[in-house]
Amino acid sequence: MAFKDKVAGFFWGFLFLVTLLQLAASGELPFITAFSFTACLIFTLQVYLKYISRKSVRYFLSGLNTILLVGIMSVFCLAITLVLTAEGYVIIKLTMSDAADKMIGESTSSIFGLYMLSALISGMDYLFEKYKDSLEQEKELETLKRKSLEMEISLLRNQLSPHFTFNILNNLQFLIRKDKDEALHLLSRYSKILRYYVYESQKKLIPLDQEITFLKEYFDLEISRHVAELKISSEWRVPENDLRIMPFILSTFVENAFKHVLPNQANEYFIKQSCFLNEHGDLIFEITNTFDEGVVATKPKGVGLKHVEERLALAYSDRYHLILKEKKELFSVRLELKLEK
Repeated sequence: MAFKDKVAGFFWGFLFLVTLLQLAASGELPFITAFSFTACLIFTLQVYLKYISRKSVRYFLSGLNTILLVGIMSVFCLAITLVLTAEGYVIIKLTMSDAADKMIGESTSSIFGLYMLSALISGMDYLFEKYKDSLEQEKELETLKRKSLEMEISLLRNQLSPHFTFNILNNLQFLIRKDKDEALHLLSRYSKILRYYVYESQKKLIPLDQEITFLKEYFDLEISRHVAELKISSEWRVPENDLRIMPFILSTFVENAFKHVLPNQANEYFIKQSCFLNEHGDLIFEITNTFDEGVVATKPKGVGLKHVEERLALAYSDRYHLILKEKKELFSVRLELKLEK
C-alpha cells in the first residue's frame, strides 16, 4: 500500500470514529442510526471527492478566478449537504419511530454542521490536489533542468577551441620542410593528444589522474613548440586518487594561456602553473601568463573561458570557485573545485 493510500485510510478512519462518537454520545440517536448515518456520510464524501478530483473538473476549476472558484465550490458544498441531509432523513425514518419527524424538522444546526464539514473537506482536498500538482510540476521541472543540463554540457563539450589543432598543423608544415624526424616525433605526440580529445570528450567524467597525465603531455608538447625566451613552469602535487573530473575543464585554461601569452611591457614572458589537492581534498588549479594589452585589445575575444565557466556552473553548481584576474599585463586563473569519487 502506497504512503498516500495509508494517509487517506487513516484520515477516513479517524473521521468515521470522530463522527460516530459525536452522534452516539449526543443521546439523541440510537447507535444503529448513528453508525448507519456515519457510514453513509463517509461513503458519500468519498464519492464526492473522487468526482471533484477528476482531471476535467480540476481543469475547469483551475481556469476560474478566486470569486468564481469560491462561488462554484460553495454550490458544490451546498449540493453535497442536501444529499447528506436527505440520506440522514431516510436513515432516521427507517431506524427510528415516527416521533423522529419533529427532531428532523428542528435540526437546522446539523444541516449547518454538514455544510461546514463538506466545505472543510472540499477545501482540504483542493489544497491537497494543488500541492500534489505543484510537486509534480516541480519534479517535471527538475527532469527538464537535468535534461537541459546534459544537453548544454554535451554542446559545450563539443565546442572545444580548434586553435590548438591549427597551430599544430602549421608547425607540422614548417617542420616537414625543415626536420622530418622532428615532425614525425611531434606528429606522434600530437596524435596521443588528439586521441584523448576525440574519445574522452564523450565521457561525462574521467579520472583526475588521467586528465593530469594529459595536461603534462600537453605542457611537454607546448614547451617543444615555443621559443626559448618563453619561460614555462608547471608544478603538480596531486597524489594518486580515485577522484573524477569533467574532461577538458583544466585544459581550457592551459590552452588559453598558451594562446595569449606574449611579452609584456615589463619584459616578462612566462607561463606559471600549479595544481594540487588541499587539506580538504579539493583541487586547486592556478595558471598565470603574461600578455601585451596593446596586442590583446586588437584581437577578438574568444569564447573558451566563457564556455568553461558555463560548464562549471552547470556541472558543479555550488562546488566550485573561479577567480579570473587581469593586472599589470598578467592574466591569472585560480580554480577551486570540489570533486567526487
